[in-house]
Amino acid sequence: SGVCPHSDIRVDTFGGVTCTLGARNEEVVAKKKKEELMKIATWNVRTMNKDSKLENLKREMKKNNIDVMGLSEVRWTGEGELDTEEYRMVYKGGEKKEKGVGFIYKMSLNPCVQKVIPKSDRVIALKLKSIPVDTLIIQVYMPTSEATDEIVEEIYKQIEEILEENGRGQIRTIVMGDWNSVVGDENVDGIVGKFGYGKKNDRGERLIEFCKQYGLWISNTWFKQHKRRLYTWKSPGDRMRYQIDYIMINERFKNSIMKAKTYPGADMDTDHNLLAAVVRTKMKHVKQKSSTRKWNTDKLRTEDAEPYRNEIEETMKNNAPKDDVKEEWKSVKDVILNSLEKNIGRKARSTKKDWITQEMLEKMEERRKWKCDSSENGRRQYRKLNNELRRETDKAREIWMEEQCEKIEELERYSKIEEMYRVVKNLTTKKAKTISKQGMRRKDGRVTSSEEENKEIWVEYIKELYDSEANERMDEMESQEECDQNRIGTEIEEWEVKKALKELKYNKALGCDNIPSEALKALGPCALARMTHIINRIYDTGTWPEDLLKTILLPLPKKPNATECKDYRTISFICHLTKTITRIMIKRIEKKVEENIGEDQFGFRKGKGTRDAMGCVRMLAERLMDVNRDMYVCFIDWEKAFDRVNWNILMKILKDIQINWKDRRLIRELYKGQKVVVRVENEETEEVIIGRGVRQGCCMSPALFNLYAEKLLEEALINERGIVVGNENLKNIKYADDQAVLAESIVDLQRMVENIKEAGKKYGMKINAGKTKVMKIGREEERMNVVLEGQTLEQVEHFRYLGGMIYSNGSCTKEIRSRISMGKTAFVKVNDILTARRIPLTLRKRFAKCYIWSVVLYGSETWTLRKKEEKYLETLLLVPRQ
Repeated sequence: SGVCPHSDIRVDTFGGVTCTLGARNEEVVAKKKKEELMKIATWNVRTMNKDSKLENLKREMKKNNIDVMGLSEVRWTGEGELDTEEYRMVYKGGEKKEKGVGFIYKMSLNPCVQKVIPKSDRVIALKLKSIPVDTLIIQVYMPTSEATDEIVEEIYKQIEEILEENGRGQIRTIVMGDWNSVVGDENVDGIVGKFGYGKKNDRGERLIEFCKQYGLWISNTWFKQHKRRLYTWKSPGDRMRYQIDYIMINERFKNSIMKAKTYPGADMDTDHNLLAAVVRTKMKHVKQKSSTRKWNTDKLRTEDAEPYRNEIEETMKNNAPKDDVKEEWKSVKDVILNSLEKNIGRKARSTKKDWITQEMLEKMEERRKWKCDSSENGRRQYRKLNNELRRETDKAREIWMEEQCEKIEELERYSKIEEMYRVVKNLTTKKAKTISKQGMRRKDGRVTSSEEENKEIWVEYIKELYDSEANERMDEMESQEECDQNRIGTEIEEWEVKKALKELKYNKALGCDNIPSEALKALGPCALARMTHIINRIYDTGTWPEDLLKTILLPLPKKPNATECKDYRTISFICHLTKTITRIMIKRIEKKVEENIGEDQFGFRKGKGTRDAMGCVRMLAERLMDVNRDMYVCFIDWEKAFDRVNWNILMKILKDIQINWKDRRLIRELYKGQKVVVRVENEETEEVIIGRGVRQGCCMSPALFNLYAEKLLEEALINERGIVVGNENLKNIKYADDQAVLAESIVDLQRMVENIKEAGKKYGMKINAGKTKVMKIGREEERMNVVLEGQTLEQVEHFRYLGGMIYSNGSCTKEIRSRISMGKTAFVKVNDILTARRIPLTLRKRFAKCYIWSVVLYGSETWTLRKKEEKYLETLLLVPRQ
């Protein structure tokens, strides 16, 4: 039956163990103690959704000195990684709070982690740099016997895919987890030892077959233990016990397993026992670039900034400006950084636990003592303490929530609105971040296994995306003498610098110069005059200091399992002095830029937004339908529009609209001289030269792109007829690169699309035919046939344009219902805040408007409401009916 009685609980870690393969006892361990040993474990935790579970898990990791633990039945949704004190947890779950697998490991091992492979909600893998060979650990959660064979085989297929791609050649492979299989206690082909537990079943046969196929050795069946150290699961009421969790290793490395056994005393309120093995291995020493602590910028916004400001003022007065702008900037930068280090300092790393109390920890410890008592009294005491821990957890969380509400109330009282919403965001958003170490897929299909390979792939991608070679083909400007002397450009005034600095935002990421915006904003009059001098020297010479030209790109995954560069979006970190100069430039050129952009462009313009563009499309469709006219629309999708801008054409456009010569030169030298590095796992790639595209994160880019797109479409549609309403001829509605081309017939639309394609080629742009859609909006259905480069564009009944759904029948009913559903989802996310009585009702109403009303009512200005939808909205938004 597999039942065994309880016996004494021994506290030694691996005492009294022998193995049929040879002398692996305490004497061996003593001889090997100078070697590095890694302790790995697997545990079905049953759920991680209880508030105290993560803290409980970390305590068991510490008590049992576990380095890496695989987890089954995590029951977290989605995938991500979570840093918690000295541990990192990575996990993969499904859409519902079911199944789920993960790893938790010591943060000290993170430099050795090559990649994480979140295969599914039942399989996840971790690849480590170790000596003499790398180590691949796969964590598995097999379904129970109720699952069909097809489901089981699909999971084995997933494991095999990981092994085929990552486990071949010189590598130590460990496959472990909850297999819901019994392999028995009979020696089978050197795979199963005689110290297994229970009677082999059909799923056990399948597991043995899998081990034969991949040469795996089931370690916890080969070590002689007390039966209490063999079983891994007990049925409800402790009636039956089974060994269904296993740690396997490829046979070549089986001698590296020093011991393997269960820990029935480890407690996580689960019916599974912790299973651990000691592996003789050594982690590769990887030099990790430590992340620099943030400046304590809060001090720069108070009276504490005086010593910083005064020291810089004194230094500036005693040192004359240098002639060379690069040397001058380096000198000023060093003065600012030295004063920051001396007078401002850096923020301390927070080690505070949100709401874990000492009482909770004591209850966990007390409950742990009763776990292995099988008597009726022992089980009763365990249940009692478990309930007390749950109540203590609820109480602690409630107290902590009250404290957060008080903090929100205080911040609101002192009008610290930005900080208040930051606290609310921390309370209402998921703390886990996207898994970072997943490897990148090369063009030949292979997945990388090192950071250096990842960096190589990013460099190759950036060179191709931004056409590095085009940098050398950038045309020279006409000389200053050749241009109109009335359009050279005037000296930059100190008031312009002041205004630009004032517009810099607080708490923004640092550029490569490591100077925060707060440090520039806090400068005194003498330092401000020096800054103005530096900016004018750059303006007069067209020469930019090197670090002001450097941009750091940080890739962020757009979707789970992002393994290709195109699956990432990037954010850019630019020096704040560069932002200051470009702000001055945009103020100088924006009037002429605006004069050359049509009224049908709604992107990045004062007084216009997405709602206006969406409203134009909807209202135009309604007006035409009122007079029995149809509207044909093509929603154009450009491939990497912002990254394809041709610099030579852009510079010609700036010249044509009569931008001053020095302004154009400054922009040209900024573009031509810029270099990009990609930050991969806290390391930076080599510098890459850029050859096209507007600068990401630059305040000039939206205006420059709008101007570029305007000239492209103006050239393409100059002789075209769009839709005539009154005296207006509307050909397209634009929001930056989101463009809707309008026509009154399919023939007209086909010709317009063809013209835009040809103009796009001249301007270096390409339409993505796969994502470009066409639609007829009218009372009657009609089949459209619009072709682009031999491909028929897909006709759709509805299309999400700028966040709002446009329907072919011109109705808003489905859009309104969709918005109501989204509002309910938003409510669930901020439920704790909105129902917290400690927060004043007026403040909660503000949060509701901010987090729920804004979602539900997005685009509502363009809706045509019926009584039924109006009633739904009033109910959801708690609007009193008149």
